[in-house]
Amino acid sequence: MEKKVFLSLSMSELQALLIDSISHCLKNSDNLEQFKTTSKPKLILTTDQLMLKLGVTRPTLSKWRKEGRIPFIQEGSVVRYDLEKVLEALENKKRRLR
Repeated sequence: MEKKVFLSLSMSELQALLIDSISHCLKNSDNLEQFKTTSKPKLILTTDQLMLKLGVTRPTLSKWRKEGRIPFIQEGSVVRYDLEKVLEALENKKRRLR
């Protein structure tokens, strides 16, 4: 009987695992040119991950979302953030305040 293993992975961990696997396959491919891309993969984070990355609290992120200060993705009650877009939005806000 084949053993089955179930892992609990966050979306960003799964995304990183898939990107690593695909990159490994492409590196070993004979025809890489058709798969090359100039854009880097998006890093999509949970609220907890973004809190740690930015060093802010959950209420702060909630306030920033309500104010429209940071972009976010919401499906039902699930909220995710594109790290690159969040950092860009915060940097633009910082520039406007100078």
